[in-house]
Amino acid sequence: MSYLELFNLMTNPWSSIKEIQLIAKCGRDTAIKIRKAIEQEITKDGKKIPYAKTIYVPTQMVIEFLGLDIDYIKKMAQYETETINKNRISNYASISR
Repeated sequence: MSYLELFNLMTNPWSSIKEIQLIAKCGRDTAIKIRKAIEQEITKDGKKIPYAKTIYVPTQMVIEFLGLDIDYIKKMAQYETETINKNRISNYASISR
């Protein structure tokens, strides 16, 4: 997964097990353990998790739980975007000649 894809996942307000798997690069069982740990932290503070068929937890808490550096990921995603745009321009220029 690229930094740009990771950044796009991290901008979602809520994460399910699938998103946790992608962000943490882990399997389903580990993602469930991460989600349950976050759920316990939320309920410990007296807050509630929205009831739904699929359980979602705040993405910000997933990021904090994993200890990810948001600024670094944002910087690298921006770099990837600039690189992709430069490649598109140079490829277009070479085709038109």
